[in-house]
Amino acid sequence: MKHKKKLASTFFIASLLATTPLWLQPQTMTVQAATNQGQEAKLSSAAEKTLQTLYAIQPELKNTDKKITGLKNGVYELRFDKGIAPGKMELYAMVGLDATTGALHRYENEQEMQKQNNQPSEAVAKQKSAAFLQKLLGDDFKKYKATQTTKGEWDAVTYTRHEHGVPVFTDRYVVGVNNTSVMYVNTFEGAPLRADSSLFAKPGKVMSKEEVTGKIASLMELTYSAHKKETGKPALKYSLESTGYLDAVTGEEFESASSLKSRYSDVIAVKPGGKKLTVSNADEAVKVLTEQFQIKMDGIELERDAHTPAEMKGEGETIYRSKGRDGRITVYTNNNEVTGFQVRGKVEMGNAIQHGNKLANAQLSYEQAKEKAMQFLQPYLDVSVKELKIDQTKIMMPSATAYSFSFYALHDGVVVTDQQYLVNVDGQTGEIVNFMDYFTKPTAPFPDKKTAISKEAAAKQFLKDRPAVLGYMFPVQNEKVQAKPSLVYSIDTVSYFLLDAVTGKSFK
Repeated sequence: MKHKKKLASTFFIASLLATTPLWLQPQTMTVQAATNQGQEAKLSSAAEKTLQTLYAIQPELKNTDKKITGLKNGVYELRFDKGIAPGKMELYAMVGLDATTGALHRYENEQEMQKQNNQPSEAVAKQKSAAFLQKLLGDDFKKYKATQTTKGEWDAVTYTRHEHGVPVFTDRYVVGVNNTSVMYVNTFEGAPLRADSSLFAKPGKVMSKEEVTGKIASLMELTYSAHKKETGKPALKYSLESTGYLDAVTGEEFESASSLKSRYSDVIAVKPGGKKLTVSNADEAVKVLTEQFQIKMDGIELERDAHTPAEMKGEGETIYRSKGRDGRITVYTNNNEVTGFQVRGKVEMGNAIQHGNKLANAQLSYEQAKEKAMQFLQPYLDVSVKELKIDQTKIMMPSATAYSFSFYALHDGVVVTDQQYLVNVDGQTGEIVNFMDYFTKPTAPFPDKKTAISKEAAAKQFLKDRPAVLGYMFPVQNEKVQAKPSLVYSIDTVSYFLLDAVTGKSFK
């Protein structure tokens, strides 16, 4: 089945680990408090009211087997299964409900998603999505305006709240539809708050166009690429490193739950070893793991991966995986040169993912784990690498027990975005559980950074095609969405922006 279309900010980068979000997994789990009492948890009165509304919208839900599969961060996760044969059940739908407000966080109807190739017309998409939300939200539905979600198609409609004539950027519903019904509803962080209109202050004096341009200029970041696709040569680039929202009066940056801004560490001086490892078969891969990377195989054997389609592999890439069904250990090679490995726990499902390098019951601190990562990495650094920075917000191949470090090489003090190394360190044992070498060798000299256009010129080019938009958002502080809306300028960080810093032209 073609996967339903959702906005990337709805589900933050758990996709890097190719695992299914917890609430979409087939297994069920009971709420801890309920388990201690020996019975399933009960919904709050607000959540129960919304559930009854969903029953009215989708009567088939009443005829399914309902389970509360989790209560996490104040959200009930509900699973609905229907019988297909004696003793056999299959997933019908999944629902997330806010325990405090009762608001819908998400809705997925697996049965309707099976029909999603049946693309609706614009009229049908608007009619089906509006009918669903109108029943769900009642009079509040009048505050929302519909826009197309995907260019050229109407398989999803986005409804954005408006107050005082301007959008509330983080109060949105994305409604996926087919010709017969609603397939899914995703919300942005502000929607479940169901904030009263009285909380939104009327727009007053805000930053001028020139002030906005100046602020955008301060957020422009100069970076290198070792390999520009069009020419195959290194390039000097500007990219915008922003949370996506600026206080409309002061220019202060605000974070939303979907902000993906890089935050690089201080410069780290290194002594590269330039060490390369090669393997030509599974046995040699085992030998490298045990002798070079000190991985305890405990009788585990590797075999060449014959299941991953060729189109999903890089040119010259060979993958070795541990035999059996657990797939705990993976080794990656390119033209027989080892480019990385991954060691996963015996039980590591989607609910084990974490995104903030904040581990429960860790025996090592972040700094201790970073030191182990550096000690491991230096022998394998390309000889040209003399300095590194860590992108402290980039978490790759995450798990609940491992710290993740994404290191970037510097050239002339500037980050090279395609000269990256990943090292993940188990926070309990200090073992290296992931290593990936994404280093790209340049085929020509890097451009001189002194030839770059000014940040102000880069900002003007950015805003020419992506004007800042005035509206409201619900900021996030200490990982918690604040209920008080702020008047902001929204800065486009969704569409891909890279500017050639020498010519001033946008990369295509």
